[in-house]
Amino acid sequence: MEEIEFEGAAEGYIEVFNRCAVDYVFCSPGSEFVPIWEYLTKYNSQGNKPYYINVRHEGFALTMAKGYTMATGRPQVVLTHVISGLLHGAMELKALYTDRIPLMLIVGANRTHENEIYGGTPGPHYLSFTEVGGQQRLVQPYVKWTDTPATNLNILGKMFRAFDIASSEVKGPILFVISRELMFEKTGKMRIPSRTSTPTSIQADSRALNKLARLLLEADNPILYTRYLGRNPQAVSHLIELAEMLSIPVFETPGYMNFPTDHPLHQGYSIKPRLNEADLILVVDSSAWPPWYPPSSVLDSNRAKIVFIDVDPLQLKYPVYGYPTDLTITADTSLALPTLVDILKQKLVKRGRSDVINDRYNRWKDKHENIRNSWKREALDAKDKCPIDPKWLCYTINEIIDENFITVNETITHGNVIHRYVERNRVRTGTHFESTGPVAHTGLGQGLGVALGAKLAEPEKTVIALVGDGSFNYNPVPACFGLAQEYSLPFIVVIFNNQGYAAMKQHAKYFPEGWSVKHNRYYGVYTKPKPHYEKIAEAFDGYGETVEDPSDVKPALLRALSQVKKEKLALLDVILEE
Repeated sequence: MEEIEFEGAAEGYIEVFNRCAVDYVFCSPGSEFVPIWEYLTKYNSQGNKPYYINVRHEGFALTMAKGYTMATGRPQVVLTHVISGLLHGAMELKALYTDRIPLMLIVGANRTHENEIYGGTPGPHYLSFTEVGGQQRLVQPYVKWTDTPATNLNILGKMFRAFDIASSEVKGPILFVISRELMFEKTGKMRIPSRTSTPTSIQADSRALNKLARLLLEADNPILYTRYLGRNPQAVSHLIELAEMLSIPVFETPGYMNFPTDHPLHQGYSIKPRLNEADLILVVDSSAWPPWYPPSSVLDSNRAKIVFIDVDPLQLKYPVYGYPTDLTITADTSLALPTLVDILKQKLVKRGRSDVINDRYNRWKDKHENIRNSWKREALDAKDKCPIDPKWLCYTINEIIDENFITVNETITHGNVIHRYVERNRVRTGTHFESTGPVAHTGLGQGLGVALGAKLAEPEKTVIALVGDGSFNYNPVPACFGLAQEYSLPFIVVIFNNQGYAAMKQHAKYFPEGWSVKHNRYYGVYTKPKPHYEKIAEAFDGYGETVEDPSDVKPALLRALSQVKKEKLALLDVILEE
């Protein structure tokens, strides 16, 4: 136990953040945070972390912290103002919970009337900003752990514990509701307890891994699918080793960079055409979004063995799940995969590498090349289409990027095209992030924040946010562009503008002879007339351009890239076919 003299309790909080390797405090301002700001200034003036980031929207504060953590793996701190700030960021908080992103969120409360104790409210209205039963009651399902400290005597120990809880599997956000009175308290000495050891990661039952090794060696046509294995960057090399050892093709929905896209065993983004021929389906780190739907459909035409590996393979947060498996392994893949590889090496020494494995590698290598060649032909066939074909747009984006680019995707209808074509950078970890998951299951409006968080984490990289025009409307654009300008975080935004919510245009599917079809009037679909989105960038000293000619796509991208090199954000509004 260590005792340190602090000017006030809030300085003790900053010391905990510093010791927990927090780089940034993302703050959507509220007056209860004045003491935290005061001591952050003290720490920063002495060259110490964490640094302050002034964020102009609560949801954006959470998504920027999310992007930073996705890029670094390190949980950060977010401050949002009492009830209003907490509710304004509730959707983004749910996304953090669903996507397993560790984070400490602090919101304020009030316990006394004005001047009753030091740090009393600036007015009687302030009490209405505190919820009966506590602020956490409003978002309890979306946090992994929450607490409302009653005293500063043991609060630092609670904060250390909170970081450990957030960072242990299954990871997620934690919420502290700290009263204004505690933040303003003059404490003198505060006790800093010794840190507990970090909990170990989840390792699989060795019997289960041995069984999986046997299934893999017995299989003639195993296939592997993943979505978010890349959030453990150290697991990627082990996945490559496993795939190469047994010539297993890898399919993915790229929530992260999971497997090098230029590898001969990378087979693209749809496993469904291969389900019928597979005799073993290994789903690694994709329990939250398995590669087929509905759950039982894989059993209709195939009786392959099905194996799931995940830290939460049963997906406890969902009331309905039910994906069939023959073997369910609870494990951190960064531990399970190298152990599995070692087991397989021992077994292969006895068996030798069979001709079947070698032939399988050559077969999948040919398929890899054929897939990429067919994609290229499709894009080139569309290069002169007007309005611009999204395949040509994505093919052209792919031409200008390399592994020094980070791509962030927030589209719905164009997601599959982006995954297929914009992949040249995805040959190393940390080069791609999905802001909301497939079909926006954690809510739209997060792409720009995630992109800026990634840019803050990797300032030397070029970040491109790929957003639909619908997604763009959900983002707090002025707040995001204002922060990019204020903190010199230039990035490129490419709007995939099909001039409406194309994902909603299902009237003809359900009512083929209905009123919408007869009158060509589709509610919930179009957002016209078209705004001049490029002018929003100009308002923040950025570069904006509308692109309508397919021959101008690459020159426009290069112009945007040149502006980013001049420390300006750039926006391209690309008009696509509806």
